[in-house]
Amino acid sequence: MFFGRAPKSLFGVYHPPKAAHARAVGIVLCYPFGQEYMRAHRAFRQMALLLSKAGFHVLRFDYFGTGDSSGETDAVSLSQWVDDAGVAADELRDTAGITRIAFVGLRLGAAVAALAAAKRSDVAEAVLWDPAVRGSDYLAEIFEKRHDSVGGSHSAVANEETAGVMGFPVTQRLRADLEQLDLMTCAAPPGSGRLVIASHDRPEYQQLGAMQTAGAKSRYQVVPSEGSWNEVDDNGGALIPVFLMQAIVLHLTQEVQ
Repeated sequence: MFFGRAPKSLFGVYHPPKAAHARAVGIVLCYPFGQEYMRAHRAFRQMALLLSKAGFHVLRFDYFGTGDSSGETDAVSLSQWVDDAGVAADELRDTAGITRIAFVGLRLGAAVAALAAAKRSDVAEAVLWDPAVRGSDYLAEIFEKRHDSVGGSHSAVANEETAGVMGFPVTQRLRADLEQLDLMTCAAPPGSGRLVIASHDRPEYQQLGAMQTAGAKSRYQVVPSEGSWNEVDDNGGALIPVFLMQAIVLHLTQEVQ
């Protein structure tokens, strides 16, 4: 479906609950960006189905200027994507007739989820999966030179305005936004929970998971999983860490009623 207001309408897929008992909390899934979006798309679809079977209303969507949503790539910004997540949450509330929201985001989508959650008073839980904790580190990672299995180089190509990263444009505006990103300054809203869940143990994940906010509950969990979201894949293969996805679903079913 398309939702939001023109000229910034967004494309989303709504998964109604498939269990006998529908839960009163809806889940908004926030995709990662660029190559990571491509590798994670199938995993997000499968996780949406698992959450739906657990009784949740679920909405996954494309940010403005990405996927099937409206907008050109040169008009995107991190603040716009955070606003998009809020619009998606409002749409899910209206569609499902629910009162509370949980966000689940992967990589840069985890930053979007955390920032969107911090702006709301109806958030029950935020799950930050392999989050981009600091934007400067994230930029260094996606701009790192890579080689595929036959030795081809996949380095970023940049000019004054836009950098090309594995076929996806990163504008000067988006880069400036990401340079300012630091989730260690983003508190979870009172009355909510936050889970930082990681496929590989990293110091910044530990720090974020240990960050306590008055009236909120934070946790950190590692579910070892092979593969890198940002690697060059000759075949465009999806990355589906089944056990980690199941851990997210189990956490939400236990913590969110």
